[in-house]
Amino acid sequence: MDSIWYLKKHDDGAVHGPVTIASLRDWALAAKVSPLDRVSSNEQKTWRRAPMIPELHMDWLIEVSSEFLYGPTTFGTVQEFIAAGEITGDTVVINCKEGHQARIKDMPVFNNGPRRSPTDDLVRRSSRDSDSAGTDNERVRRLERVVLELRLALGDAEMRYQKLRNRYIEETGREP
Repeated sequence: MDSIWYLKKHDDGAVHGPVTIASLRDWALAAKVSPLDRVSSNEQKTWRRAPMIPELHMDWLIEVSSEFLYGPTTFGTVQEFIAAGEITGDTVVINCKEGHQARIKDMPVFNNGPRRSPTDDLVRRSSRDSDSAGTDNERVRRLERVVLELRLALGDAEMRYQKLRNRYIEETGREP
């Protein structure tokens, strides 16, 4: 049986739970757990900072400036910051677990962040393309962008699949 966990929010002290570690991990992956939040697995007798729980995968630091780091936080939070425009390709991120750092633009793994649906872009482009075909080079560039967006959407879907698969294993104790 899964242990029972509680989450205490840093900003207002609100306590959420009881939940399973799988639910708590889902919250962390959905960027709903701050690096300052605390968690408890012993009926709220002791509290630890959320990043101290390896199962939450809060392995990333974001270099906000040369003087300030945000985190540790999850991969999903970094992607949300990218999608919201809060950080750019020039932002340095540090993977604490693997001990490396790089600019976001140099890390292909972050090119799979939350995006608009590529299908929406395909429909919009198709109607535009029928109005004005353009040169062969322009069509190639448009198709390359569509392929890139579809690859990004596939990466996002694969990440969601892995999250669901891990949750299934956690809940049932067996492979799907």
